[in-house]
Amino acid sequence: MRTFTLTLSGRVVAAVVAATLLFAALLATVAYAVADSRATAAAARAAGAETPVLAQGAATATNPLGITSTRYSTATATAVDGKPKVVVVGTGGTISGKATGRETFTSYRSGSYLMEDMLDALRPELDDVADVSAVQFGNAGSSGYSIAQFHALTLEVEKQLETADAVVVTTGTDTQEEFAYWLDLTVQSRKPVVTSGSMRPWGAGDGPDTDLVFGTDAPANLYNAIKIAASQQTYCFGTVLMLNDEIQAAREVTKTNSYRIDTFQTREYGVLGWIDGENITLGRAPARVLACDGEEWFTPFDLSDVAPADLPRTEIVTSYQQAGGESITAFADAGVKGIVTAGTGAGGISSAMSQARSAAIRDKGMWFVSTTRTGSGSSYGSGNGIIAGGDLTAIKARLLLLLTRAFTDDLDTAKTWFASFGSPSFDQSATAAAVGAEPGATAVLFSGTATPACKADKAELTVSITNKDTVSVDVRVDSPAGGYKFSKIPAGKTVKHTIPTSSADLAAGDAKLTAYKNVDGKGVQTISTAAYPATTC
Repeated sequence: MRTFTLTLSGRVVAAVVAATLLFAALLATVAYAVADSRATAAAARAAGAETPVLAQGAATATNPLGITSTRYSTATATAVDGKPKVVVVGTGGTISGKATGRETFTSYRSGSYLMEDMLDALRPELDDVADVSAVQFGNAGSSGYSIAQFHALTLEVEKQLETADAVVVTTGTDTQEEFAYWLDLTVQSRKPVVTSGSMRPWGAGDGPDTDLVFGTDAPANLYNAIKIAASQQTYCFGTVLMLNDEIQAAREVTKTNSYRIDTFQTREYGVLGWIDGENITLGRAPARVLACDGEEWFTPFDLSDVAPADLPRTEIVTSYQQAGGESITAFADAGVKGIVTAGTGAGGISSAMSQARSAAIRDKGMWFVSTTRTGSGSSYGSGNGIIAGGDLTAIKARLLLLLTRAFTDDLDTAKTWFASFGSPSFDQSATAAAVGAEPGATAVLFSGTATPACKADKAELTVSITNKDTVSVDVRVDSPAGGYKFSKIPAGKTVKHTIPTSSADLAAGDAKLTAYKNVDGKGVQTISTAAYPATTC
């Protein structure tokens, strides 16, 4: 709380004190009314009249892609059941910028507000989403950070993820795609990491709680990033970027405009999804999510094994009409360990650049990565000392090259890492060989009902099974009334069996239905339930 002191005459002081007391009383009345309203809302939520924000958002998005991962399912289910812990790591940027006026979008100072104060400005609504705390890692424009600071940022994020369910990292947008991809490659945790920022500064006041800039996207982006992180919907996605309500993959997203708030785009791939109020929609996932339950999900770039000073220098050189090779030669003489060439078309470089590249490989042992300057598309060219960059942009390829050079001296290993960690893709060929293409290949298709009735003053339960499959099936029934097994129910047929009881009362319950069949010599099992009401005879 900020305080100030004024020296006044006795009468003026008395008048000021009286006015202050009157104003304080008014504030107390308003505060009491607000607090009572919040308490009433909280009581209503506790009584079931209103669902917490997180439960609404997560419930409508729980495993929307049907990802078959035990770890993913557990993480998303946990987010619905409780209030996740989210840590916001602030690094500065426009999102924490103070403008010279409320109407000013372009005249501001980045890194003026502290993250803790920004989070307070989002309360009390934020407290319904998650248990949120702040770490002020830095407060500068994104382009001012060094690779050594990137190294420290990764370790800080990993430290927070030891106890938090997710981390949000706020940065400036100028190089946010580099922040995001660096974290995507280096953070050794499956938990969600979300980067965010804004294209317009937060406000023009002394603090983030007053004088918001007209049309600022800063508070909404921060709030939505925390909601996405808390929902656990991007568990095992690696790092994602969230601005303008859109969720983007760190590997693929790029900044496309210097001022527009929809600046971040994902070229041919498109967004992963979006957030609309309480609804989180995911239309696709990064390919690495397929490895969520295995150790192969992790990259080899564990920065706890490498000191910042051991991270090599890598650079980018662009080709153009009659481009010279002097920059390549100069970088090689300066001790640079790797260069990414942003070539024309599919990665072509000028004759002078090509000659300088060959000399650097031969004389300095330098590695090169071939990419295209077009902004989309792939470069497949590789060879002695040259690695294919695939469809990575030059700035993303440069980060992967830096890490690759830090963790291996073997060029073939480097090429493998670029082809796998650098260009993960979906491959369903193994599934095609193991899973049939027709309905029923992975489950027994059937339905069942359980109906209670009375017979001679005793309760009984009639179970009906309909085989909707193309082959005969067996179904075992387990219920409080008793059990029974249906054997070889023909395809398309409905069978019934009545289970008698020795009591006049049958409490409401569920009959567990376990169905079996054989597909190409492999057993398939599906479990379902049939609920029934209480019956008294």
